[in-house]
Amino acid sequence: MTDLSDGIDAIYENRKKFIIIGLTGRTGSGCSSAARILSESIENITLPKAKLCGDGDDRKYKIIYDFAQNNWEKFHWIQIKDVITSFILDNSFSDFEEFVSDILANGSTTKEQIKEQLRNAIKEQYTLLYTERDKLNTERKELESASIIEKDKIESRREKSYKFYFETLPPFTKELRETLNILSGDSYTKIYQVVGDNIRASGKAFDNNFNAKNIYRISIRVNKIIKIFTKRAKKNKDNVYIVIDTLRNPFEAIYFRERYAAFYLLSINTKNVHREYRLKKLLNLNDAQLEDIDKKEGEHDYDDENFFISQNIPKCIELSDIHINNPHVAEDDFSTLKKQLAWYVSLIMHPGLVTPSREERCMQIAYNAKLTSGCISRQVGATITNEANSVRAIGWNDPAQGQSPCLLRNVSDVLNSEDGTVYSQFEKNNKEFRDEIKSKYEDKLTEEAIIKKLCGRNVSYCFKKLKNEVDKKKNKGGNQVHTRSLHAEENAFLQIVKYGGTGIKGGFLYTTASPCELCSKKAYQLGIKKIIYIDPYPGIAKDHFLRIGTDYPSLVLFHGAIGRAYNQLFESVIPYKDELEIIFRSE
Repeated sequence: MTDLSDGIDAIYENRKKFIIIGLTGRTGSGCSSAARILSESIENITLPKAKLCGDGDDRKYKIIYDFAQNNWEKFHWIQIKDVITSFILDNSFSDFEEFVSDILANGSTTKEQIKEQLRNAIKEQYTLLYTERDKLNTERKELESASIIEKDKIESRREKSYKFYFETLPPFTKELRETLNILSGDSYTKIYQVVGDNIRASGKAFDNNFNAKNIYRISIRVNKIIKIFTKRAKKNKDNVYIVIDTLRNPFEAIYFRERYAAFYLLSINTKNVHREYRLKKLLNLNDAQLEDIDKKEGEHDYDDENFFISQNIPKCIELSDIHINNPHVAEDDFSTLKKQLAWYVSLIMHPGLVTPSREERCMQIAYNAKLTSGCISRQVGATITNEANSVRAIGWNDPAQGQSPCLLRNVSDVLNSEDGTVYSQFEKNNKEFRDEIKSKYEDKLTEEAIIKKLCGRNVSYCFKKLKNEVDKKKNKGGNQVHTRSLHAEENAFLQIVKYGGTGIKGGFLYTTASPCELCSKKAYQLGIKKIIYIDPYPGIAKDHFLRIGTDYPSLVLFHGAIGRAYNQLFESVIPYKDELEIIFRSE
């Protein structure tokens, strides 16, 4: 007789056989700690015990805890820093020491002193690995050019590659890191950030000449490692569980999302004060070094190749499927982090085990709202609830009702004075503004090469950016007021007034970003009790507007599933009732 429960196993088989998790977050937020937990067996993780009774979240965690105890499998850990090391090892030691000394030499340490330290510490090991790497590359080229496929040689090289990436590289990267950080606490980070940018630019560790074909070069090598592991696992009839630590370029995250349905991007977030404490304690970094790291990892308005190759952690966080909060509870206490990782890995394996939290439900509404935004710079959504998390309004960043968003406007129309009701008197009549828009677009709109590259795209433009450029040329500086759009939070507040809603004093504000200075003042005045946000706005709102007075709102980092992951993790594959009945009926 057929065991009906085999059908249930078959339905969830793909989810349990293949999972790829990418981690992202600011330096010091805890990505490596999360990867280390994921790479452990369930016995070594020691998940926090579930409470036998309590509120809804406690009951949910009891279900997650029991499922994880029976289904958890440890992940294989691919570290981007090891992948970057593999690119470094494509070069001789003399090239390596020359590159490092050029970057790190300063008034107190000469190039020759740096080279001597590198030679004494790692030259021998570096040379051995450089030779091993060279042999692997030679074998790969020989196999690719061979007219007859020799399976034994392919299997042999695959096994060598597996050992190189998973067993040989990690300890060497650690040794290299320790060597570099003897020079200064941020030397390793500085070198690897430069090398990472170089690889995305040129495909090589020590070359910064940009070629767009190399944007995904790091991701492509990671993907090759995944394939090596996958084929090895298939041969051994093992599941494929991989965690990639740490993705810092948004295009690399998009690369894996577009290739694997089973890929989930997890952002690991922590309060900045906790993050700075960890970095100062673990790496002995000073405030200036922390500022340099933050500047490198932050969001920039690049108009050159750096747009594609640089780190952009805020954008990676914005793209994330699941947000994990890593608070500083106590030294080496990762109980909260462990609990959340077990929670979402279990839901990846078996969607619908538990329902979303109130915070996830409300933030998902804000996330869906942001997609309505016609802003061509950044889409933001907001949800306002009362104190019971009952939704009172939603908003997104867009112009006032009756005005067209920038996405739906066209440069040619404003240049030719067409579609008059869509463009302001300022846009149609201000000479300085029109000169700026003409100089930027008019001639290029008739160039065949540009027309070909546009391939039918609507040529919209950002009014605020153009107006700020005009002001800068006149030495007036830029001004946030020039934006055409209402902010998402502001729009949500106004919806309540516009349609006669009830008061929101004591309620909650959910935003897919975090409120700027202007919206923070409005939230404070309206009596918002709590602001739940995903990624901090680069302004002074928190320190100046939201940490003053006697009744200010609390700020809470959102944690949970959002976007596509919300449906993937909480929508049952089959009704849970049917699943249980089939299992019991099979005996």
